Amino acid sequence: MKKFMLLALSGVALAMLSQPPVAKAQSDDALAKTAQAVKELTDFPALGKRTTVDLSARGGADVGQIRKAAGLFQEALASAKSGGADAKAVHQLEMALAYAKTSQHKESRLSGEGALFYLCKQNNGEPKATCDTAPKFGSYAAP
Repeated sequence: MKKFMLLALSGVALAMLSQPPVAKAQSDDALAKTAQAVKELTDFPALGKRTTVDLSARGGADVGQIRKAAGLFQEALASAKSGGADAKAVHQLEMALAYAKTSQHKESRLSGEGALFYLCKQNNGEPKATCDTAPKFGSYAAP
């Protein structure tokens, strides 16, 4: 009986240890897509303009940027769910996607930042380049 239990436990341990690389890759993908979506929704600094000197550059409240960010949030949400992300991160991504679908770019960006915070917290601050710029207090922190 003890041998059977030991064999069963070792099988479970082996199954659990074989899953994290896939989950880690999905989590990293969700993190990257969320960070890109937040970047797309962020307004350009100063004057609150939608365009800069480069007339082909758009940001923040531009409808095309909001739709692009919604697609990125959708992909990030799928990756987060399949990667076993934290429930708070998934909830923030769902809110960010819902806000983006209704063209509320500021609310979507803030919820995206909250998701980024929870995803970084789950990954212990890795990758540094993305997580060092993440807000430190959930979805209520602005960049």
